[in-house]
Amino acid sequence: MPVDAHVHDLSGTYVGEILVWPDRGATLAALELAWVTDEMPTSLPAVVDGPLSWTA
Repeated sequence: MPVDAHVHDLSGTYVGEILVWPDRGATLAALELAWVTDEMPTSLPAVVDGPLSWTA
């Protein structure tokens, strides 16, 4: 699913992205946090105002 959900830390540094896995088009099967840091995150990022976009 083409979703642009970048994750940034409090300083604004890009640290990963949220991947959306649909099941049969309309049902959410999973959310995945892909990180680009050396340390694996211990939790999902907090929900805050930020850009989220997808193509139709």
